[in-house]
This record gives sequence, structure tokens and C-alpha cells, in this order.
Amino acid sequence: MIVATMKRAGRLLAGLLLVMAGMATAANLEPARIDAYIASLADVRALGDELKAEGKAAFLAGQIMPAEGDAFDPHSRAVEALQRDEPDYFSRLEALVLEHGFTSAHSWAIAGDRIVLAYGAEKVAAESPQMLVLAAQSGPEQEMLMQALPAPQREQLKQALVIARALAQVPDADRAAVKPYIGQLDTLFGQP
Repeated sequence: MIVATMKRAGRLLAGLLLVMAGMATAANLEPARIDAYIASLADVRALGDELKAEGKAAFLAGQIMPAEGDAFDPHSRAVEALQRDEPDYFSRLEALVLEHGFTSAHSWAIAGDRIVLAYGAEKVAAESPQMLVLAAQSGPEQEMLMQALPAPQREQLKQALVIARALAQVPDADRAAVKPYIGQLDTLFGQP
């Protein structure tokens, strides 16, 4: 009886956490959160430079690119990889983002993923809208194109389509929230 009650309570708690996580993701991307993310980048990049200096950049790069069917969430993947494989760096990252007003490294990662996706969606819509159209298409034409390419290009196109599909699904509200920051983000991300 006690075990059954505990299992029900655990399922209820898990369900509540899923609902709360969905609410956090669906919440508007506020300017203060975008400002905090932007302000955190110099410190986070310095930490990343330390990882590179220790020869660990390839480890992190291998963690952040999604496979087909996975979500495009490079910040979240990087934070999870650090927490799992580099706990000292994870602790340092968490301390850095807390100083910028985030509640955790994970909340920073979620904001970063949303900002980068919205930024990418705005850039692609302005510069290569056909990529979003291609991502929305599926079927024999896309499969024939894939088969016609040599293996290395096929893999590159698959990766580009994973990212383009993610960009095509960015909520309009996120794109609108990030739009005033495009010039600033261009500078930070080294874009023209």
C-alpha cells in the first residue's frame, strides 16, 4: 500500500515537473533574459577557451551537434556534457551564469538555445529563405537529392536540414523578441 502510494506520488510529481518545464519553455523570451545571456557570453567564452587550451574542445564539439530526429539544443547539450564529464567546469559555468541572473546553468542553456534558434531563424529568413522551404519539404525529391550526393556532402546536408527544421519551428514570439538584438548578436557571433 505504501509502495503504491509512493509510486503514485512519484508519477504525480513527474507529471507536475513536465508541466512546469513546458510552461517555462513556452514563456515569453523577455528582453532582460536576452540581455543577461548576451552579458554572460564573454565569461562563458573565456571558460570555453580554457577547455580548448586543455585540449577538450573536440569533446564538447562532439556533444552539441544533434543527430537526425534530435532537438537542436547546443547549449543544453553542452551543459549536460559538462555536468556529466567535466564537473569542475560545470560548477564554474554555473557560478558564472548565476552572476548574470540565471537560476542555473540549465536555465541559461534553455535561454541560450531559444535565443540562438530565434537568431538563426531571423538570419535564414532574411538571407536564405529557400533553406526553410527545403526543410519543410520531405518526400522522394529530398531523398533523391540525398542519394545523388557523395557521402560527405550527404552528411553535411542532413546536418543542415536538422538545423533548418529546428529554425523553421521557432515561435514567432521568440523571433520578434530577438529581432532588436540581431546587430548585437551578429557582432558577438562574428557574422557580417
